[in-house]
Amino acid sequence: MKRFVAMLMALVCLCTMVPVGMAEEPNPIPVLSKDEITPTPKGIHHYMLVCIDSWAADLNKSGNHTDGMILVTVDEYANRVMLTSFIRDMLIQRPDGDFGRLNNVLDYFGRGNGGIEALVDTLNTHFNLEIEKYIVVDFRQVENIINAIGGVDIEITAREANYLRNYPLSASSTTPALSGGGTYRFTGHAAVIYMRIRKVANIDGETQDVGRTRRARTVLTTIADSLKDITYDEAVALLNVVLENTVTTNMSAAEIMDALDLAMKMKGTPIESIRMPLDGTYEPMPVSGMATQQIDFIANREALREFLVDPFVLVEDDE
Repeated sequence: MKRFVAMLMALVCLCTMVPVGMAEEPNPIPVLSKDEITPTPKGIHHYMLVCIDSWAADLNKSGNHTDGMILVTVDEYANRVMLTSFIRDMLIQRPDGDFGRLNNVLDYFGRGNGGIEALVDTLNTHFNLEIEKYIVVDFRQVENIINAIGGVDIEITAREANYLRNYPLSASSTTPALSGGGTYRFTGHAAVIYMRIRKVANIDGETQDVGRTRRARTVLTTIADSLKDITYDEAVALLNVVLENTVTTNMSAAEIMDALDLAMKMKGTPIESIRMPLDGTYEPMPVSGMATQQIDFIANREALREFLVDPFVLVEDDE
């Protein structure tokens, strides 16, 4: 009888050792080689904005996870400005061939700019992009940039207001002081805290990383709208603030001035946005103890291409 009980207990232990959701293996990820990536049409420019999950990031140290990843795309021929946000917990194939989370790529692949280069390469091969230029910031730098423009107006829900009131923010962090759902002018610090909210539904009812990416796009869109009447001299001053609050960038001085000229040309253009992955194209997939989202990259690549490249305004080069 004791032997029977021991065998029964052993079977129970074996069954419970396999965590729920771990029985499945992730689907193969159809990454593209660099030669397979579709060239960027003439007139379209990609700028990758990456925010590190730190108030004092140092690329020469470990622990640099990417809290926010937004691609800014400008189509100067179609007169469009587009924001594409990427959820941080999507399951990707790292440059070394192993599975991983998108937000861990920068930290995993080395010191200096090696990690950010690996992150950009990962986005390119997974989403059929040719991102070349990037700017990396941390939370403190985002705070400083928002403060430099005098804050940002954000509409929040009652639940978001309740969350923020329970956070150690000063009464002067918003104007007027938080009292419930509504529109407030947020200081830089309060705006960063707002963008990091995950467990509370936003205006669109979204939570977790989906809600967080929406909040980041909301803040960037609101900033762009607030600068639609900015003068060239004011834009140069703001650009200097941005450059003083950057962890790293691969843009030269000439490229930065070209981007400023393009921004001035496009100022006041309505901002369009999209999130990767789209609703209905991803599902939870625990991998090696990590909570990740397995996504349909083929469907999302096609949707992103359709969003970024309007087929009716492509300029063909006859030469």
